[in-house]
Parts: sequence; C-alpha cells; structure tokens
Amino acid sequence: MNDKISVIIPCYNTEKYVDRCLESIAAQIYGIDSLEIILINDASTDNTYEHLVRFEEKYPENVMVINCEANSGPATIRNIGLKYATGVYISFVDADDVVDFTMFERMYEAMKRYDVDVVECSYKSFCDVSELFVQKSNNDYLLQIKTSQERGQFILNSFKTAVWGRLYKKSFLDDNALCFPDNMIYGEDNFFSGLAMLMCKSYYHIGDTLYYYFKNANGIIQKNNDNGRIRQLMDIMKLYINELDTRGFLDGPISGYGMEFEWYMIYKYFMDPVSFVVSRKLPDWRAQVNYFANELLRYFPEAYNNTYLNSNERWKDYIALLKKVDN
Repeated sequence: MNDKISVIIPCYNTEKYVDRCLESIAAQIYGIDSLEIILINDASTDNTYEHLVRFEEKYPENVMVINCEANSGPATIRNIGLKYATGVYISFVDADDVVDFTMFERMYEAMKRYDVDVVECSYKSFCDVSELFVQKSNNDYLLQIKTSQERGQFILNSFKTAVWGRLYKKSFLDDNALCFPDNMIYGEDNFFSGLAMLMCKSYYHIGDTLYYYFKNANGIIQKNNDNGRIRQLMDIMKLYINELDTRGFLDGPISGYGMEFEWYMIYKYFMDPVSFVVSRKLPDWRAQVNYFANELLRYFPEAYNNTYLNSNERWKDYIALLKKVDN
C-alpha cells in the first residue's frame, strides 16, 4: 500500500462544483485507500455540507467531514485541516477545481524517487470542462537548493503563489512550523508559499498539466475586491515580513539573494494588485495604486531601482508609478 496522502479541501458555497472536484479525487489511480480526504465546510449557506456528507458516506474509511459553524475563510480552514492531517504527505485542493486522475501518483513517484520537500505540477485555468486535457507546458526538473545563488534563481523562476497543485512532505511543514495567517480571506497563499519558498531545500517540478484551476466568477478573488478587500494583501505582506524577521531571515540569509527577494515582493505585492485594480477599472483605482505603492516603499524604499524590475521595457509604467509616489 502507498504512503498516505492527506488532501485538505476548504469548502464554502461550492454546491455547484464540489461533486466534480471530489469525483476527480476519488478517481485517482494512486488509490483512494491511500488518501485521507479532509473536507472542511466553512459555514456554507447553500447545500455544500450535504454534498460533503454524501461523499463521506460513500468512502467512510478515507473521508473526514468537519463542519464549522462560523465562516472563517480559507486560511483558518486550511490550518484546521493541517491539525487533523495524519498523512506522510500533504496536498491542498480547492473545492471548485479538478485534478487529473494521475496527479497524486505522479507526484508521489517523484517524491519517492528524489526525496524532495515539495513536488509541483503545471496547471491550467479553465471555465468549461471541455478545456480539461493534459498538456506539456515545460520539462520536468529537479532543484537542490544549497546556495544563496540557487535560492535566488528559485525565487525568480520556480515558485508560484497558490498552495494547490503541490505535494508537500509533512515533515517539512512540521519542522518549519508552516501555517496560514488566521482569519485572512485574500492573499493567505502568499504568506504560506512565501515561507515555503525560502525554506524548502529541494523541489521537483512536473511539466505536465495535472491541476485545473476553475475561474469561478463567484469566488473570493472575483467578487470581493471592489469593496477594498484586496488591500488585505498588504496586511499579509506585513505579517510575512514580520514573520521573516522573527525567524531571523532579515538579519542574514536574505542578503545573499536580496535583489531577487525584493523583485518577488514588488511583483506579488505591487504589480499583481495594481494590475488587478486597474484592469477591473475600480472607481478608486488611483487611490488603490497609491496605497500599494506607499506600502511597498515603506519596506523597500528604492524598489524602482530593482535590477529585475528594470530589465523589461513593459514594466516601465510600474517604475513610473513608484517614482511618482516616492517624489
């Protein structure tokens, strides 16, 4: 029998999609008997909980449903899942997404063969099930991260923000006390993935598309940003920097890959949210842009001089925005 994989799935008002997700989990050639599927209902107001209970009744030995009476958001819900997880490996799946039937098998094989902290696969966004097919986006590759230069290249090229589409060694998460910032509903992935990015010492990437991210028009990212919730991303940034300070990263290790780390922070905490608010033509987009610029410059006062930001002509507008605020 294979080593147990704990699959943590936060569920909030996903009655339209959760069955599709769970069916893709149950169909894994890795074998459902080797999975511990932890389904956490985040006080849904629709019939999501009933769908979860039916799935638990179908696979009572391998499915655990946890019902929360108060809505807490995906960060707290994933932390709850981590407390219950007993698998050798951990994976996160969003309740409206779909996984290829070979995903856990492929990830496990890579994990066992290379003994890495994290295995990640390529992913594809979709709106319709007809778009679900495996494609090769790039080659497989293994990274052993031993030097500051290797860490810098890893930051630049290899680590996405989302926590799904990965298999984590549970001992890696436990040894480094990795968790999510409680009660955050936007950007919580940045905190967790940002820590994992700086702490993992070995990583394997599978080039095939094995995870399918659903562009849910009713999801948190799409619905909750016109009322200013996107600004919670800056709360995440502050929590992240404070956490790095507490763990001693700012006193030494980051100096070896400081330019790469600064670029990562510019991209995740300025360019990403600015692109979001501008593309959606929010009424207060100028105020939003100034807010993100000011908060970034508070921690990285010469961000506009970053080598990587200045390496591409298409980012000149972001440089101009940062310089305008600074002046």
